[in-house]
This record gives sequence, C-alpha cells and structure tokens, in this order.
Amino acid sequence: MVSGDGRRRIRTILHVDFNSYFATVEQQANPRLRGKPIGVTGGDRMPASPDERASRGGERTVIGAASVEAKKFGVKTGMQIWEAKKLCPQITIVPGDSDKYLETTKKFLNILKDYSPYLEVFSIDEVFLEIPTSVIPANAGIQLNNSANSLLDPRLRGDDILEIAKSIKKRIKTEIGEWITCSIGISYNKLLAKLAGSLQKPDGLVIIANQKEAIKVLDKLELDAVCGIGPGIKNRLNKLGIFNFKQLREATLDILIFYFKSYGQFLYDCSRGINHAPIFPFYEKEEVKSIGHRHTTSHDTNNLEEIKQLLLKLTELVARRLRAKKLVGRTVHCWFRYSFHLRGEEMQLHLGGVFHGDGMQVTIPYTCDGLEIFKATWKIFHTIWNGDKIRTVGVSISNLKSETPQNLSLLPESAVQEKIIQAIDQINNKYGEFTLQRGILLGTGEMKRKPNPFLADRRFKL
Repeated sequence: MVSGDGRRRIRTILHVDFNSYFATVEQQANPRLRGKPIGVTGGDRMPASPDERASRGGERTVIGAASVEAKKFGVKTGMQIWEAKKLCPQITIVPGDSDKYLETTKKFLNILKDYSPYLEVFSIDEVFLEIPTSVIPANAGIQLNNSANSLLDPRLRGDDILEIAKSIKKRIKTEIGEWITCSIGISYNKLLAKLAGSLQKPDGLVIIANQKEAIKVLDKLELDAVCGIGPGIKNRLNKLGIFNFKQLREATLDILIFYFKSYGQFLYDCSRGINHAPIFPFYEKEEVKSIGHRHTTSHDTNNLEEIKQLLLKLTELVARRLRAKKLVGRTVHCWFRYSFHLRGEEMQLHLGGVFHGDGMQVTIPYTCDGLEIFKATWKIFHTIWNGDKIRTVGVSISNLKSETPQNLSLLPESAVQEKIIQAIDQINNKYGEFTLQRGILLGTGEMKRKPNPFLADRRFKL
C-alpha cells in the first residue's frame, strides 16, 4: 500500500544489537578500561598457558566477550584465555558480572518500549522492535548511515523510521552511557532486519527497504551470513552444489523439502528475502517447551563416578524446575562435548581446537522425578559415550504438559515418594539448592550457574 506522500506502508522491524556488550558495559563502568583491549570471562581462575592448564588438572575458562579493541587482534568469544593472550599480550581480563549486564539491559528495554509495545528480547544484548505506524520510503533501497554525531531530537514524527533509529542511538548514549553503542538494522521482516544490523559494525545503521534490495544484498554474502544457516546446513547445501543464495533460489521447493524436511521451506523463503516470523513481546508469557541444564567442568574427565554424580545433579535441577512450574515431561535428551582436541602445530591457533560431541533422546512415562529422569539420562550416556574425556554435559526434558491429579500414582510407595520430594523441595527452597540431597552427591563440588546470555532463566519487571 502506498500513502499519499508516495511512501509505501509495510511492516517495519528494527533489530537493535549492542556492540561487544559485556565488554563495553565494563568499559562504561570503568573509564580506565576504555580504548583498551579487554576480555570478559565468567570469573574463573585463568591458566596462562596450555602447560599450566595441564598442570592444574585441565582447569580452564574462556572469553565470554571481547572489546572492539581486542577483536582487532583476532580475539573472539569462546577463545581460551591463554589463546587470547598469545594474540594480544596486553589484553586485560575482567571477571563477568551478570547482574550489571542485566541492569543495563533493563535500562535499554525501558528506552525501547517507549517507541512500540511490540518489543521482543532475542538475547541479553539484542532485540527486535516492530513500529506499526512507520513507513520505509519506497525508493530507499539499501542505506548505510554511521553519522552518530548528527542524531535528532527524540521527540519525532511517528512515521519516520530513520529518525526513530537515530533517536534510539542518542537516548542510549545519554541515558545509559557514552561508551555504549549499538548497531541497528531496519527492514520489512525479522530475518532481514537482523542481517542489516550485522552489515556495519560497530555503531552502524543499515536499511534494507524491500525484497529487490534484499536479494541484491544476499547475493553478495556467504550462505551462513544469515541467521538460521549454520555450518552444518551450509555444508549440506554445499554437497548439493549450492554455494550461494543465487544457486539456492534455483533449487525447487520440492528438492529442498526432500533433503531438509520442513526446514526446506525456510531455506526457500530465505533466499528470496521472505520471512513471516512474528514479534513475541517480552511481557507476554511464552509457553515452556523444554527445561534443561548444562555444565562445563573445571577439568576434563572420563571418571565414570564423577560423570554419574554430575548427571544426577543436573537431572535433579531439571526435575526441581519441572515441579516448580507444575509440569511433567516425557522426552529426555542428554548430550555432551568431548575435551578440547589440539592438532599438532595448530595448537597456536584457536581454529586448531575442535569440540566433538554426541547426543540422543529417549521417551519415558511422564514424570517430574529427578531419579527417573536420571535413569533415562544414564542409559543414553552409556549408549553414545566412547570413553574419552568430556568437558560439558547437558540434560533437558521436553514434550511437557501440566501436572494433574491424573498424573499422580495411587500406589502407596509412590505417594510416600511424592511426600518426600515435596518436603525436600520445601527445605531447599528455604535454605538453598542441594541443602538436602541424595547420599551419592555428598562431597561433590558446587554447581554454580554462569551468566546466561539468552536470559532463559530471568524475566524483566519493567
């Protein structure tokens, strides 16, 4: 539809992505860190070299976020500390502070919700915002804008999307901090808005106005430049002789569905700049589809007793969350990653290390009992584990439904077990996780929750 001033009214989505978020928040809080290469970690002790790591039982930590300055040296998220120091000896390591990042996130969400109620939190440092009354000029094409110094007054016209984006940038700097920057992508759907936001960093502002311009942009990019096409999908497409989006458009929908099942529709639409994904406002309670926990050990291990204790602890955590939400589940999934493998001389490079792992799921009767979930998890682990050392394990349960009286057993022994579990939950709720626990877990180390970059375990109160 075209308005009276010649501008076409279409769906308008902004993707706001904060640059090097954890690192810039730390630099904002501590001016002495500004302009310097820093790496933010989860707060673990940091072995300086592979030899030290080995001598300390494989203890490790990784870079959770690198500042813009550190990235120029090749430091990346997920890189081990000793690797980052090889690339950038002057890097400053800062322990992560999840509460600080969450408070900053609340501040920018309070800014963004002034522009539209259609605000979706995609992760702790990026959101989607739909402006229902805005317009994109019909002849806008693709625009690149980095003029952060020419920001306009926040009291702006509701139909000027470019001014809205500039206003957001200005308010973030004035209300949160001058060192905090964000890249904003604007387009007619979520997929293209996110892509636009990735094209010019840091502090970018990019508009992809229509499908014609979207196809031009896609044809200049690698397949995995788009959210939703990872290395695995890219590799499978390459095996089919598809190496770019132009070739992907030449593949028929039937062919893509044959090889990729229902995901073939996404690939077909994606190559044409089509995406109908709705905005899910953060204040709307989403239906829980699965509950899970994972843990990365402080050292690589193939000690069966240690792994057994770890899995039991994870399944107890999963079961406690099920009961807290009054849910039961029946599809148990267990997965793990083997230890970090280095390939000869490639040890000098981050790309030389490869994580391998496996996973499988099984179906059991509906339950919220940690021991029952553990039995299924332990069976899965024994089925797929090859005996090598592992570094990370995870457990989740899906296929959930509400716990009802019909789910409860009438057997006397089951009734007693349910009362015991209820009593344990009450005590642990009052005095802390694992105050009461199974005897096999006595003496095991504390399992601390790490900062969650996707906010899966917290809700905002704005």
